[in-house]
Amino acid sequence: MSITNDGRVNEDRGAALPPAQDIDSAYPLVTRHDPPCCERPGDIANKAIGDVLGWKWRDGDTKGFTAALTGSFELKRVEGHTEAKWTPRGYAIQADLGAVTGGQASLAARARSAIKDATALLDSLKPLRAGSDPENGEGFRSLVRHELEEIRKELESPLLRVPRVDQLFVLLLGKPGSAVDPDLVRGHLGELRNEFGLIGGLVNTIEEERVQTSFITLVDWVLSLYRGWLDARGRIDPFAQPETGQAPFFGPAVVALSQLLSAAAVQTEELVAALSSVSIHRGDREVLRIPDPDGGSMSLGGLLRWTHDFACFEGRKLIEVAGKDGVDSAFLQVAERLERLVGNLPRRCDGDKQDVPGNYRATLPPGFFSSRVQRAVDELHDHLQEIVRVARPIRHGARPADPPGPPAPPPDSGPKPPDQPPPGPAPADPPPVVPSAPAVAPAPSTTTTAAPISTTDPAAKQRGQRKRPEPKPAPRPE
Repeated sequence: MSITNDGRVNEDRGAALPPAQDIDSAYPLVTRHDPPCCERPGDIANKAIGDVLGWKWRDGDTKGFTAALTGSFELKRVEGHTEAKWTPRGYAIQADLGAVTGGQASLAARARSAIKDATALLDSLKPLRAGSDPENGEGFRSLVRHELEEIRKELESPLLRVPRVDQLFVLLLGKPGSAVDPDLVRGHLGELRNEFGLIGGLVNTIEEERVQTSFITLVDWVLSLYRGWLDARGRIDPFAQPETGQAPFFGPAVVALSQLLSAAAVQTEELVAALSSVSIHRGDREVLRIPDPDGGSMSLGGLLRWTHDFACFEGRKLIEVAGKDGVDSAFLQVAERLERLVGNLPRRCDGDKQDVPGNYRATLPPGFFSSRVQRAVDELHDHLQEIVRVARPIRHGARPADPPGPPAPPPDSGPKPPDQPPPGPAPADPPPVVPSAPAVAPAPSTTTTAAPISTTDPAAKQRGQRKRPEPKPAPRPE
């Protein structure tokens, strides 16, 4: 944490680090080359599979392996046989959690239907302009077909790239905000219209008008898909906080959390390697104490193991088992605690170096404050901050504590004013009425049956109270 020039608090841990010009000459990078004969075949196979799939191998994680295999290879049926096309992916990209749901799934379904029909209309277009160039026309037709197919693929992918979809619509429509009419649309659709002469002034026969109608329908479908994209765009991208205040769709958000968890796991391993390179080995990490901002302390090795286990196993299990409730009630709290612990690690700055109890900075070896270790800690802290930011808006909307409706007004608010005067004269009235009580007691015996009924009706009871302006005989069945 640091203070900026305008007085604001900067939560970025790396803001206090010096520029990256220290090469740590006192701690040269330790490298070790094992001979090939000493490397186990299983390790070689795991490394090769991880490089091809862009996926970190984990024992027993069959679901993650299947998802990574499906995402890395695209199968196509060609002339009676199946061909597989490999798609290289980044190391930290994971697809074992989350799915295409919500607004993205709705858009993907619309895109599949609309683009399939739009491609058929696109192939049926014919030039209406006499001097059109066939090669230019076919070129613009191919560009429009390619961009439509790319939009469909992006909307069907769990790893949606929002700027990519924006750019594809710009290529198709030019300025999508001003594309409200097929005669005014720009982009590649406008170039196709101009090259083929698909305007009303060149239409002569009904057949030609059908060709123009096909183009108008094609543009309308693309514009409708673009408007749907604008409506759902804010909630599809889990890395952008929705401006409407609504929570993002759960499927894309879980995909984003899966990627961030994988990146945090890899960064934890890099931090361990950086600590080993400055002679802080496993045994040292288990005895070195670091402060806990919530009170007490823990070992550096325990924090690294906790972070790695949460990123690889615990965090994913909480999401898979409990869904939004797991994210809101458990996942977010653990991520926030780890983010505070990593962000509170001692920094490379001037401070008290006296070795006294409670001064954790003085007990850590100098290698911990080298640039490579501090920057590795800062990158891990950045990943944990992003995990917390993406997970915080995910909440289960149905809350048992929420009231079902507006509270009812209190029933005793009306009749209270007329009930207040009787308590004043009440002490003076009972003495003269006491002798006449025995004579009146047997007479109202027939009304005793109606008294319990009136007590069950609040309105009748209030009316009975208003009909007694002067004191009545005391004996009344209770």
